[in-house]
Amino acid sequence: MSKKRNVPAHGRKAARSRRPRKRRFLVVAGGAVTEKQYFKQLESLYDVVIDYQQKNNSPKQLAKLAVKLKREDKRDTSTDCYERIWVVVDVDDFHDHGEAAGICNDNGIELIISNPCFEVWLLDYVKACPSSYTLTPDVESAAAEAKVVGGNRNKYINTELIGKEHLDAAIHNAARHNTEENSQGRDRLVPHHEQEYAPWTDMPKIIETLEYSNKQS
Repeated sequence: MSKKRNVPAHGRKAARSRRPRKRRFLVVAGGAVTEKQYFKQLESLYDVVIDYQQKNNSPKQLAKLAVKLKREDKRDTSTDCYERIWVVVDVDDFHDHGEAAGICNDNGIELIISNPCFEVWLLDYVKACPSSYTLTPDVESAAAEAKVVGGNRNKYINTELIGKEHLDAAIHNAARHNTEENSQGRDRLVPHHEQEYAPWTDMPKIIETLEYSNKQS
């Protein structure tokens, strides 16, 4: 029996062939639990692929890793390149954020800083992080008290509070402490002067990108 040619596809195979590829993003970060869980949540909310690469390194080292991963991704012709690459860092005890920013800027990568820690952004989901909270223990305690984090060492996010319906409030609250004065310190990134622009978070930039990507889909 001769093979049939030019027969239109039917059923699931046809649907699969027409389905567009999901937009791809890369996050390179130091957080092993909280940030990873948060970006997995964003991946689901926006129906995108967010590859998460974690290393316990300084911001400068993470930026270098991101450059390496970007080059490897460009060489891989089997899939679309990452639409955006973010290096997501806290302040902690590191002071090389300026160097990290330089590496990112030179390579089309975006440095996302939360100062003093990522929980500034999580707390913003329920209330603006108070301007007096410039140290990590203060912010982490407030986030736990607000129940946006919990579990072992308060490292796990409360996905019921970190939902898309709370994003407008989070962005509004972040703007309250991301003041013009703090913005100047964020732009300068002077080593050992990190408390001068705390609390701060660049996370609304990521949300803005994902929202735009969602509208383009």
